[in-house]
Amino acid sequence: MLKIILSCVFVALLSGCAGLETKPAQFKVNISTMKMLESSLMEQRYQVSLRIMNRSKETLNVDGISFDIELNDKDFASGVSNGKFKLEPLSETVVDVTVTSTIFGLIRQVHSFKELESKPLKYELSGSVYTSNSMFGIPFTEQGDINFTP
Repeated sequence: MLKIILSCVFVALLSGCAGLETKPAQFKVNISTMKMLESSLMEQRYQVSLRIMNRSKETLNVDGISFDIELNDKDFASGVSNGKFKLEPLSETVVDVTVTSTIFGLIRQVHSFKELESKPLKYELSGSVYTSNSMFGIPFTEQGDINFTP
């Protein structure tokens, strides 16, 4: 009898999970511009402009964003912003965020550039957008190549 009850509970749990469908990405976030603000021996600070696109049909009240930038699969910089803004349905905005990189991240990148030769530079931007509509951050990842040869 216990086996039948446990089987029914297990089937009920599985059918409940089957009803959960994955949502298409609500956000697309990419780097629009990046410029050096200041540099010291131990860290560098950059201003990064992020283009955030709302791909949903709902207005999103953004409370903040956190993200990391990798270059050639190596950590480069991290940034956070608690700037609040409203993102209308099917629209985009550009948000300026200050990011920090350490001397160790810079050294890793210098070694990485030596290995590149004529290969493109790979980048990954990953993080979360925090909204008042969700309990947890909505994750995003953007990857690509930067080709320096014509």
